[in-house]
Amino acid sequence: MGCVSAFTAFSLTLYAGAGSLRAIIFYIFPQPLPQSQIQLSSLYDLTEYYQPRNFPGKERSVSIDHTIRYYDFNFRKPETLTYSSAIYDNNIEILYRLPRKPSISALLLIFHSCKHTAYDWFHSVERQRIIGAAIELGYACLVFQATNKISQCWSYKADIYENKDVQMVLKGLDGFYKQYPELVSLPIFTFGSSSGGIFSSIFATNQRHPIQGQVIYISIILPEILSTYVKTNNYPPTVWIHMLRDIEFASEDRINNSIQIFIEQNIPCNRLAIEPVRITRVTFRDRIPSINIRTSQFLFNRLQQNHWLNPYHVLMYNPRRKFSWKQFLFPSSIAEVKNGEVFNNINQNKFQISEFLNTMYGEHEISYERSFEALQWLEKIYDSSKLRTDSNN
Repeated sequence: MGCVSAFTAFSLTLYAGAGSLRAIIFYIFPQPLPQSQIQLSSLYDLTEYYQPRNFPGKERSVSIDHTIRYYDFNFRKPETLTYSSAIYDNNIEILYRLPRKPSISALLLIFHSCKHTAYDWFHSVERQRIIGAAIELGYACLVFQATNKISQCWSYKADIYENKDVQMVLKGLDGFYKQYPELVSLPIFTFGSSSGGIFSSIFATNQRHPIQGQVIYISIILPEILSTYVKTNNYPPTVWIHMLRDIEFASEDRINNSIQIFIEQNIPCNRLAIEPVRITRVTFRDRIPSINIRTSQFLFNRLQQNHWLNPYHVLMYNPRRKFSWKQFLFPSSIAEVKNGEVFNNINQNKFQISEFLNTMYGEHEISYERSFEALQWLEKIYDSSKLRTDSNN
């Protein structure tokens, strides 16, 4: 089956081992990108002068993301997304949520990004909404925790027998299936974010608990896996979700280069783009339930007054590399805000605001956008392959 994405040429040298390692390190420990590495016009197009662009499926994606309703939980009340925790052999903990209203149709294994934990997936809005989308499709969500407690990154060893995280997940699944034997026959999908995306690309090669598809979010397939497994047509369907301002790690060109290999091997694949958020006076309130309307308006006005928004109301500067926003968005006293309610609301949501600024900028951060499409695509691809298999038997 062909890909649902156009291919543009891009040098394979970016996938060389050293270059990939540098790119991975770059996003785990961000640092300024020398302008000499990219064309200046491209830099301006992606930063100060970014303007909304058209791309395949844009109107449909906006419609889906803006109209989706979650019937199993209310994302405006995050506490309604309850979950269970189970500890299996070797002290392996899995946080999971089973669908309540639709019947369970598949398992979704979720792998977090660096500097995050499995718990974040049930306690931060963008991640909760990804789980909400999965539950709506009937997916039982199992969230795993990387074994590295310091960096909280996943192992990138391509040999699954030497990869302690792969072995941990496999053993955890063994324990989960003992508790829920009725779920053994269901298909398994994965969703890996950033570091978790690279790990997902490795885990996808296991045959003990084979997966039927994966979502790689703002990430790449490990180059060694790409050359060893994908090029030999021994790999599951894959859908990438990437951010248009990412030109280094999980860039559009880099993903398209992988997609060409999938096309050559006739492996189903897809690519879904996320644009920077166009900010309005209600954006913060709409995306962060704990932010009230006055605070949302205050934050918007401050961004506008301090020239952080371009004419399209898109963030001009990367909040990870230019930090002046902390001074004007996080006032040090009520006098600066002239409203105690707004001042307290900001102080209670500093972490959420900081992370959401990265999401709005749209280079490398979690976002719920397009997750429903990606997960639904995996379901359709699996159903199609199952129909073909059944018709051949």
